[in-house]
Amino acid sequence: MPDPRAQPDLQPRNLRSFGANRPALFITGLIVVFVSILLSIGLGAPLIVRIESIVFTVLNSAWIPALYLLGSLGLGRLARPWIRNLPTRWIIELGIGFTLTLTLSHALGVLGLLSTISAWIVTALGCALFIHDRVTSPSLRINDQSSPSPIIPRAAFALGCALIIVMSCNPPGTLWDSEFGGYDALSYHLQLPREWFEHGRIAPSEHNVYSLLPSYIESAYLHFAYLAHVPTTTPDQLSGLLARNAQVTMATQLFSALLAILSACALSTLVKRAISLFIPSAHDTQSPASLASVLTITLPWIVVTGSLAYNELAVVLLTICALAIIIETTISPTKRAVFAALLVAGACSCKPTALFLVAPSIAIIFLSTFPVRAWIKPITLGSLVALITLAPWLIRNHIATGNIVFPQLASILGLGHWTLDQHTLYASAHHFNGSLLDRLSMLILPDPSGTTHVSRFRGFTNLQWGIVPLLGLLGCIILFFQSRTHKLAFVLILALIAPIIAWMTLTHLQSRFLIPLAPLMIGACVLALSTISNQWLVSRITNALALIALVWMILIVSRQSTRNPFMLIDLGTSVFTSDLQLDNAPWTATLNTITDPDETIYLIGDATPFYVRSPVQYNTVYDRWLIQDAIASHPDDPTHWTQSLRDMNIDIVVVCFSEIERFAQSEWLPPTIRPDQLINWIDTLPEPIFVWTVGSDHRPVRAAFRISR
Repeated sequence: MPDPRAQPDLQPRNLRSFGANRPALFITGLIVVFVSILLSIGLGAPLIVRIESIVFTVLNSAWIPALYLLGSLGLGRLARPWIRNLPTRWIIELGIGFTLTLTLSHALGVLGLLSTISAWIVTALGCALFIHDRVTSPSLRINDQSSPSPIIPRAAFALGCALIIVMSCNPPGTLWDSEFGGYDALSYHLQLPREWFEHGRIAPSEHNVYSLLPSYIESAYLHFAYLAHVPTTTPDQLSGLLARNAQVTMATQLFSALLAILSACALSTLVKRAISLFIPSAHDTQSPASLASVLTITLPWIVVTGSLAYNELAVVLLTICALAIIIETTISPTKRAVFAALLVAGACSCKPTALFLVAPSIAIIFLSTFPVRAWIKPITLGSLVALITLAPWLIRNHIATGNIVFPQLASILGLGHWTLDQHTLYASAHHFNGSLLDRLSMLILPDPSGTTHVSRFRGFTNLQWGIVPLLGLLGCIILFFQSRTHKLAFVLILALIAPIIAWMTLTHLQSRFLIPLAPLMIGACVLALSTISNQWLVSRITNALALIALVWMILIVSRQSTRNPFMLIDLGTSVFTSDLQLDNAPWTATLNTITDPDETIYLIGDATPFYVRSPVQYNTVYDRWLIQDAIASHPDDPTHWTQSLRDMNIDIVVVCFSEIERFAQSEWLPPTIRPDQLINWIDTLPEPIFVWTVGSDHRPVRAAFRISR
């Protein structure tokens, strides 16, 4: 019976609903204003045209990776019986399902069985499992809203999500300065799926060494092409990945953006769980969790790699998923070891550097959660699961080269199709030659001998790290000097030091390689924040750090492409493929215009043929050059070199002088090839059909020669 003393609620229901939705409406309006101001930066098309281009790209392409990830979450449902009803269940299921889906994409591709039908079967099965789970278990929530998130972090997170999606709508090759316009994407992350799509299967190639990496993310890109059912090539012989307004190509970048957003949400959920487990006396979990999501989505390195067809964000997401399972001490160590090993192996299958930048951290944290005497069984089973997960890649490499981890460990497992000189060159190019002190200084100090931003800022001093390394350090210090979190801090410090040492000793010290450490550094920061009992202070710190991180990210973005980060967003990939009568048009657009569709093009020096029409031949600097044998057999007869190319049905030769000069300065050219030889050879070729120049002095950087006539 109702209480007669209760005051009636005279407020109309629609007004109550409007009041509850005011934060969401405010944030939506803020996103519109923010994106509009951001897109107004620099030269280019009018604002409305840029907005229309972004909306079209998202509608045209985003559904492909969204379905792929939805299917991954559905396949992860298969692990439900072993992980119970954990607060972080969705993270663990996503990681397991994502690893399974990537493995299926790769396996089907290697067997030549990946097609529109099989791709849709895998994705549809996962989506069906997801829908069934939503119907039968509607109570699962990705974000716990038991306490409201602070409005400023919520707004900063929303703006970060909007920005990374907008940046993903730029055509590949436009951004970023630190990545030389996404060079790696154009040379293999996108180029390899293009070749596999044209050949009908995933297979290693002798002209692109990166095809011998695990390539699970690139396998997903191939899966996208079949989901979209695009043609193998367009009518003008461009890659089918560029068909329908580059539907699949843009899907790959939006895929990275979605992985970044999921990583931010997953880390927020993980932080809440970690606080409840390790700092149960904490008064507030929502503010630290909100800050974790903001620091993730606004970290410039996350925005950079999350808006390109790169593989870093898959590693970040799977790292967070592995962290989520290993801290659940209510699950037996053996089960945790199996799932963690699967996830870490999945990360390694996306990017092999995860083997020494992710695995040590996960192992240290995991082994700290139970006694030493119980280590043997989990370690044994975990190692076995990891090996089984990596087996498809290892077997593929063994069949192709006889070396399961080619081009690594050549002195032990064999040279494969490379010579000793090639292995020596590859090793020197991927290793830093300097003392331990030099390596340590690279981590925390700029290199005075560097000539570019990339070569000078190779560790945490890179501006694209923002404030995260400093916050991670402060977090570890604060946790270490509190008795209740002393052990936690010690484990976190070890988990950070181990991969940093590996980075210093096993890599060529690129700042981007350290990105998998971001979740641990952000986690240390927000866990330290949760130990503060003064809620007013926690709220102010959260708001301040969220705003600083957001502003820092905007400043980094606004400096790209000589302060014109959105100049080409309305033109899309067509600016790189066809003649749009632009000043300083990309070389690929001009080349496609001046050559016939049936002419075979050979690139010397360039290894970024993604936008060049088929048929095209190229090689990375480490692989055997197509002209190399002819030079070795007739070093003093350039006409023989030309004839050997004609015999291989080459019609057009495009020589990139700037890249060859860079290779020569780095001592990366094959021993049989000298720059002066190439110059003498060029003098024997017909008049160039086009010469690309730079600078006021019109210095030639590239030239095309027709040798078939």
